[in-house]
Amino acid sequence: MRARHFEITYRLKDSRQKFVQPDSHMSDEDAWYYACLHAGVGLLYGEDDAQRNGEQLREHAEKSGLSLVAWEELP
Repeated sequence: MRARHFEITYRLKDSRQKFVQPDSHMSDEDAWYYACLHAGVGLLYGEDDAQRNGEQLREHAEKSGLSLVAWEELP
């Protein structure tokens, strides 16, 4: 199976950030989860459903100043 890579962009307060994340697939919820990790936005320890509970994750991220998360698959 060919490795897939995704470019994720986000804004943290007044700073635009961009990074490449390898994964087998990507969704909006996945991108928000990875952006939180990349930005150092704390997630609750043991919260295995954080990646699947997109609305709660997004609210937490936005309260921490993270916004405008977008992603695209790289060729």
